[in-house]
Amino acid sequence: MDILVTDKIFNLLMIATTFSVILMSLIQKIKTLDFMKTNNHVMIANFILSFLGILFSMCFYNLNWIDGLWVSLFSFIGAPSLYQLLKKQNVINYTPKSLDDCRGCITIKQENIIKRKDGVS
Repeated sequence: MDILVTDKIFNLLMIATTFSVILMSLIQKIKTLDFMKTNNHVMIANFILSFLGILFSMCFYNLNWIDGLWVSLFSFIGAPSLYQLLKKQNVINYTPKSLDDCRGCITIKQENIIKRKDGVS
């Protein structure tokens, strides 16, 4: 299963999820404009604005334009929905790289925690 869904796809989905939040906020603002009368107008605006994902991924994540195009496509489809669908089908079992590598982490055992007099640890 790991060969079907690579780390690159996971990373693109995570970037697309971040961009989707921005995109959906922008779409909600645009929906209030007078010329947005039907759902077709909203769909077209969503499609056009999703291509800002190319610039978003190139600027903030230093991706090439092809990866940016994938981020835009995932954002248009709905990256959070795609991620949840893959997770429910047990296709992915992903933890971010920052959580995998815990060489610099400090762990404190429960019995070593010092409690203050007011009861807050």
